[in-house]
Amino acid sequence: MRIAKEESSSSAAQAISLISAVKELQGVTVLDLNKLLRDSENFTIQHLTEKGSTLKIDMEKLAGSLPLHLSTLLMSAVRNEALFRYLLRGIRLLHSLCDLASRNSKFEQILLDDVKIMEQLTDLVFYMLIVLGGYRKECHAFSDMPLLHSTLVACNLHLLTGFISTQWQDIVHVLLAHPKIDIFMDAAFGSVRMVVSFLENTLGAYQEDVSVESNLTAEQIVYYLCQQCEASLQFLQALCQQKLFKERLLKNKVSNLTIFLNMERKICVSEYMYVCVCIYIYIYIYI
Repeated sequence: MRIAKEESSSSAAQAISLISAVKELQGVTVLDLNKLLRDSENFTIQHLTEKGSTLKIDMEKLAGSLPLHLSTLLMSAVRNEALFRYLLRGIRLLHSLCDLASRNSKFEQILLDDVKIMEQLTDLVFYMLIVLGGYRKECHAFSDMPLLHSTLVACNLHLLTGFISTQWQDIVHVLLAHPKIDIFMDAAFGSVRMVVSFLENTLGAYQEDVSVESNLTAEQIVYYLCQQCEASLQFLQALCQQKLFKERLLKNKVSNLTIFLNMERKICVSEYMYVCVCIYIYIYIYI
């Protein structure tokens, strides 16, 4: 009984340590992380917090635990704005760690040469897209949730270029070899469909001059949503330009196809939005 309590206490302490690291390292550049790593001993960096205290972070443990930590939170926590903000911080930190691995050979061995971590990173991306693709909670057009959701989709998709490869043929090779590739296709296109839907709703609300529930202006929210939508669409387009992925996509008959075929151009939708939607429909029909 005592052993079980000690293990539970240890797991809780590790989770708290990870949460602190994720929150404190947001905004720290890769160059600064690399410098801290070069000056460290045994991959334990010392980071000066906003409160002026020194936080010791074991980068090896952070890299090895963060993917599973984020996946666990996604499965167990209430999916609200606070969780999405934290997940976004975590995903952006993973982007930084992948970039750091390309600059530090020893850290690369820890992060990208570990098969278990690679599997956890892939599982995280897949599961995150499944959750984001199935997100149906009603929210204000000018609240923070649509932007958080859209940014998470884009960051998750582009994380594949961080830990797999920057070459699209390599990414496609890894994805097609995965036993859940069909689930990935449905989840990826489904999550981006939600991004397009959020943008469309926001543009409609912008035309109607709906009140804003965010620290950003209505124009800023529309602009950032367009950016995230474009980033996600470009990622899917790049995948679909690879012959093998395109063939598997056509074979899979992605369930969202009918939805896109039925999308109509509405007066409230800007020319930019319409181009994005047309690109998306084009991906499904013609390539």
